[in-house]
Order: sequence, then structure tokens, then C-alpha cells
Amino acid sequence: MQALALPKAQLKITKKGNELFVWCVARKKTLVLTPEEWVRQHVIHYLVNDLKVPLGLIASEVSLSINKLSRRCGLL
Repeated sequence: MQALALPKAQLKITKKGNELFVWCVARKKTLVLTPEEWVRQHVIHYLVNDLKVPLGLIASEVSLSINKLSRRCGLL
């Protein structure tokens, strides 16, 4: 994966077969390591470790209803 303009995160990455997986500290489960997930996990680690945002105030992949329309929020 490509380097980001964020501090390096200590991600727990595992490999099963040909796929890479990452442990999400916000959702507390293992997820397929996609480019989107790579960025999301680095932002979560930056918020928690560098900005000291409590993990309980962070939600990932949340469904929202805005003006009766269903939307998805990657990180809240």
C-alpha cells in the first residue's frame, strides 16, 4: 500500500491465502485490506494515538438517514 501523509500506524495485518486482512480497533473485527480500509485505519489510529480522541467517540461504517434518504458514513 502507498504511504500516506499521516504518522505511521501500527496496523495488525494478517494474510490468509492471497488476501490481506487488517484488525479494525473501532469495529473490533478483521476486515479485508482494501485501499479504502488502508486509509480509514490510518485515520483512526491518528485520531486515537496522536490527537487522543477516545475510541468510544469513533464509529466506522455507520448508516445514517438524512432527509429520509439512507446514507453510509465511512468514519464518524
